[in-house]
Amino acid sequence: MGDDDEKLLKWTFDVPEPEVSLDLEDGIYRAELICYVSKGGRVKDVRVRGPGRGSRKEARKDAKELKKAAFKGGSDPALFQVRARRKELESVKWNAKDLEGIEPDEDKKEDARRKEIEARMNEKNKTEVPMQSHGEVLARLAAGGGPSEAHKAVGPNWKRPGSMTMVPNIAGQPDNSWLIHEKQEATGKYRAWLFFNSATGKYYRQKEVGGGYLLVGVPNAPQDYPLYVRVGSANLPSKAGKKLDMAVLLPELHKTGFLLKQPLEFMDKPASLFVLCDGLRNSPAAAEFCAKKMHSLLLPKLSARATAWEDFELADLLRETVEGLDALLLASPACFAGCSLAVGLLSGTRIVLGGLGGVRCLICRPPPATPMGGAPQRKAVQAQAPWTSQLVVGGDAHTIACQDELLRIESAGCRLADGAPGNRHLSSVSARPAELQAIANEKERLLVQIARASNPFATLGLGSNDLKDGKTSIRKVFRKLSLVVHPDKVGEELKARAMGAFSKLDAAASAIESMLGIDQVAAELLAQIDAAVDGGRLAADPAVAAKLIGVLEGCGPKQTKQAVEKKFHAPLARLQNACPKDVERALQALKLAEDTVVRGTVLWTPAEADEAVQVTRAMGCKDLKSPTPLLSASLVAECVELEPGVCVGVAMLPDGMSAVTNEEVAQQLARHSPARPRAAALRLALQGASRQDGSAIGAVCAYLDFESIPAAGASAKRLKSSKPERVRISHILLRWAGQKGEDEFAKPGVAPPQRTQAMAELELLELCEELIGQDPKTLGARFKAQVLKRSECASALNVPYADLGWIELGGAEAPLEAAAFATPVGGVSDVVVSSRGAHLMYRLA
Repeated sequence: MGDDDEKLLKWTFDVPEPEVSLDLEDGIYRAELICYVSKGGRVKDVRVRGPGRGSRKEARKDAKELKKAAFKGGSDPALFQVRARRKELESVKWNAKDLEGIEPDEDKKEDARRKEIEARMNEKNKTEVPMQSHGEVLARLAAGGGPSEAHKAVGPNWKRPGSMTMVPNIAGQPDNSWLIHEKQEATGKYRAWLFFNSATGKYYRQKEVGGGYLLVGVPNAPQDYPLYVRVGSANLPSKAGKKLDMAVLLPELHKTGFLLKQPLEFMDKPASLFVLCDGLRNSPAAAEFCAKKMHSLLLPKLSARATAWEDFELADLLRETVEGLDALLLASPACFAGCSLAVGLLSGTRIVLGGLGGVRCLICRPPPATPMGGAPQRKAVQAQAPWTSQLVVGGDAHTIACQDELLRIESAGCRLADGAPGNRHLSSVSARPAELQAIANEKERLLVQIARASNPFATLGLGSNDLKDGKTSIRKVFRKLSLVVHPDKVGEELKARAMGAFSKLDAAASAIESMLGIDQVAAELLAQIDAAVDGGRLAADPAVAAKLIGVLEGCGPKQTKQAVEKKFHAPLARLQNACPKDVERALQALKLAEDTVVRGTVLWTPAEADEAVQVTRAMGCKDLKSPTPLLSASLVAECVELEPGVCVGVAMLPDGMSAVTNEEVAQQLARHSPARPRAAALRLALQGASRQDGSAIGAVCAYLDFESIPAAGASAKRLKSSKPERVRISHILLRWAGQKGEDEFAKPGVAPPQRTQAMAELELLELCEELIGQDPKTLGARFKAQVLKRSECASALNVPYADLGWIELGGAEAPLEAAAFATPVGGVSDVVVSSRGAHLMYRLA
């Protein structure tokens, strides 16, 4: 045992020692560090997961590094040392030397070592204060000083195990004192996954990988907070009729989890999930993929957790889920499509907002009311003063307008920033000949060629045939080009660009000369690989990949691999010391080519006009991630705590709405607060589309209305139960052309509609904003007049109120019912779509 291992044994804090385990999901290994922290007299386990790894040894190495950091940080409940080391590990690639001594059976050794420690600690100590075992420390702190508390299971739905149920076989744990918590699997069967011993107060869960059980902290006692969630989205097509954005709105995540057999019984209520996927490259394929898969990856992770979530754990959870989602997308036929992504996860009184790409996530708040003000005063103040906006994540942070992102890209792929910030684009290939020929000015043409070149050969404009004359020809080309782009040969307005271009040109010439000095054939092969990558079809078209490798299409994996090794590996190895980055890029390209040949099918790729992007982080876009990692799929997430007595607005907006300012977003959220999120999303999307020449645009808006904390003696449950059992509404119904089936409640004598759905929703939105913009005292009368004038429902003929009547819970379609019950008495509802058409409602009672 080494010095580090000796140090790990010296845990002197009053909580159990940190533990590590490994998780395997979709072929990806992750280290998981479980730290125990004391909060409120109880012990809970906090988990930090390492980056995804391709091998068990790498994940085991991560686990050791995280555990070292845990011992260095001691009992710090925020785990700053661990989280900092985890961040560092994301950019670490372990080599063979680093992994020396990491054995495949390390898990067994760890289990044996843990048992040895516990056995040693259980022995009688001759000092005045007896030592306590790992489990005894946990049980004592969980009990909060009172032994009776340790005997009561925390959380709902604990039960006695059946006679055939397997329970932990742990020394000192009475077999007849176990309680279990069951979970329904996809097959419909129930299995025990959480165990509680009522005699000792200890909790255990089954390990995800391997056998055995893991001691865990006290489960979360879920709270149901008086917080109301109202969410809506808008998705406007482009002028060509194409929709690129997709939204997923799951306002009641507990119900969704129950239906999908992923119960969230230990998670605070309310819990909601909002996702906005903004399609890139003029394709909705990636957005559709992510919208369909996101919740199916997230829910199992939420369901598998019984203890309370820390803020940073929820943020890490979203990041890990997005990484896994991106890996699935890159392995799918839609891998060359891409999308930006915004996500919001609400749990109790906090919301975690995350984004990558060109999206924005904002929280908008009303002005603060006076401390003595009640609900009426709060609403009056909110109606008079403007709301403030806070950009939580996104904006320009993940676009090529961000200088830090540009530096990362230049380091990864030798791309130079070219053009004004608003006109820069990121491409997986060098500038194409047709693009360069269209630039009349020679200096500008060469500056673009050099800046966008993806490899040294493209930088000088050379192909493999241009290398046959050796190093002398390279120097001639360099001199010719340097006379045009040398900083001394250009004006002041181009000097900054010329300095970067000349430096890249010089480095490329030196690299190629070095290659030719070592092995000309190897240099020519490297040039062929780079040229195939620049063609943009290597990873999509088996014919292109087969031609490069020198095999027939449909060739098997073994034969393809042998052909690559025979033709390329030995020559490229000779260039390894001279140009390691270029060789590494070539080997990655060859791996892509192998996979393409074996796959045998042609994949969709974007048209040349749609290939470039302006974001630096995105889902998918495989050609921008391999062989050169220009794009990242790393999500940035922040947790926001919600305040009692305040209704806040949340907006998730795509890149196409960059012309809509944060202040304008706050204005629309204030205008439609607190019950018209879809109307706010529609108005914002229309504003964005009008400033983008009719591009496809989507938006998600939500209101999180946190009622004041009830007085002592009152419960949140009683407060939330004040929701009425029925409401009385009047509504305006607009149908559109092409709706299936006849409406048996249609207003007699109304001609078949010619409008589209979008036109119907826009008409109701404009009517809604007109109605709420006038005297609220006459709103009811004015709404009735519009019902008589516009509604295509027979309820308009009902006297005396032209109303639909009473709607009880469960008595109408879900969207209609939700909007009706969310609308205050005397207020106008959100714009709602049902099977009958588009609705706008007024609540009478």
